[in-house]
Amino acid sequence: MTYSYDPEKAKENGIDRMRLELGDTQFNPAELTAALSDEEYAAIIDMNPGWKKAKLKCVEAILMKFSHQTDMKVGPVSYDFSDRINFWKTIYDNLKGSSIGGIPVLYGSVGGKIEGKMYFHEDMQTNPRKVKI
Repeated sequence: MTYSYDPEKAKENGIDRMRLELGDTQFNPAELTAALSDEEYAAIIDMNPGWKKAKLKCVEAILMKFSHQTDMKVGPVSYDFSDRINFWKTIYDNLKGSSIGGIPVLYGSVGGKIEGKMYFHEDMQTNPRKVKI
C-alpha cells in the first residue's frame, strides 16, 4: 500500500483532493496515521459517481476501518481512539445530511434558485434507529 499527498494536485478530483478535504494529510508513519491508503481512495473514487458520493463512501470506509479500535490505558499513557471515531462520525453525519443526489423540496424560488432542504435522497427509507455505523 502507498501513502502520498501532493498539495499541487489537490485542484483535481482525485486522491490528493480527497485527502485534503477529509484532513487525511499527515503521514508519520503513514501506515499508522493515514485513514486510508492511496489504493483504497482510488478504488472508492472510481466506484462512485459524483464527488460527494465518493467522499461519503470514503468516510464510511474510514469508519469501518477504525470501528474496532477501543480506548485503552497502559500505566500513565492512555489512547482515546473513540475521539478519532467521533471526529469521522461527525463528518459522516454532515455529509449524509447534505444533498447527495437529492431532489429539493420547493419551499420557494428566488431568482430561479431552489431554496429548502433535500426531501428525496439516497437511502431515505433506511431506518436510522436500526443502522449504526
